[in-house]
Amino acid sequence: MFQLFKDRNFSDFINDTFQFFKMYGKHYFKNYFVINGGLLLLATVLIYFFMKVYMEFIFSSISGSAGNQVNYMKDFFNANFGLMIAIIIGAIILLMIISLLQFTFPVVYLDLLDSKKGTDFNTKDIVNAMKKRSLKIIKFVLGSVFILFPLLIIVFGLLILLCFIIIGIPLLFVMIPAIVSFIHLTFFYYMNSEESFLKAISDSFDTLKQQFWPIIGSTTVILIILQIVSTVFTMIPYVFGMASMLTTLENGAKEDAFSVISVMMSIIVVVSTIVSYILNNLLLINQGIIYYSHIENSDSPSSNDFIEMIGVESE
Repeated sequence: MFQLFKDRNFSDFINDTFQFFKMYGKHYFKNYFVINGGLLLLATVLIYFFMKVYMEFIFSSISGSAGNQVNYMKDFFNANFGLMIAIIIGAIILLMIISLLQFTFPVVYLDLLDSKKGTDFNTKDIVNAMKKRSLKIIKFVLGSVFILFPLLIIVFGLLILLCFIIIGIPLLFVMIPAIVSFIHLTFFYYMNSEESFLKAISDSFDTLKQQFWPIIGSTTVILIILQIVSTVFTMIPYVFGMASMLTTLENGAKEDAFSVISVMMSIIVVVSTIVSYILNNLLLINQGIIYYSHIENSDSPSSNDFIEMIGVESE
């Protein structure tokens, strides 16, 4: 069984992240796609639709022979302005819901993994556990909007100002993974306890402070891995799209080339979005392992469980 509560260092944070997926990856992603698959598919369709319309509008604007198409699209948007705004708002809300589910799923999964002492739980158990946290999720969003994000904006503003005197540049590379970890850890603390939002922020800050460089290092490594893998996936449609566009241009079909670019850019954005959602599980589990490691350092639950087991066996 995977040991959640464990005293870890830099290398352990990374190794145990991959060890987790090696042991539970099939079970984890099976439930992940059952819960998030439909919403991800719907998001894919919406993103592709909006990107294709947007790119066609841009290219038709710069194409001298497409003035009628530009006017047609403008007339269409003007005639259906209310509907388009409603669709855009609906798409934004959908992406927010997907993002919240994305954040909540690994928190619930790791909690069930701990409470069940293994993978003896199913999709229904995960959904029920997520429903129980629904009010806390809403509170976290509100707390982030009115407390957390304003603080982070101030920090980023100071870092950008410091970039003008050079010292801010290395600080920026350190603070980006620190802020990423800080947000995720705050979410873990808030979701897994009855403490207030401010107390969760305080606990997250204490965790970072106590193991700053190991946490920064492991978070940075995971972010780099995610960026590399995401780039590989987005480059595949880009290469095929560029090859198709060059072939079209050689045949002298300028408007067809614009259409190819439009489709290519739409596919790249869709692939990039979906891949980032899926790969982000690697970062979320990594942050969860950091969270449980700090709980072990603070409260030693694994040692307490061991003592309790000895007491039971002696009886």
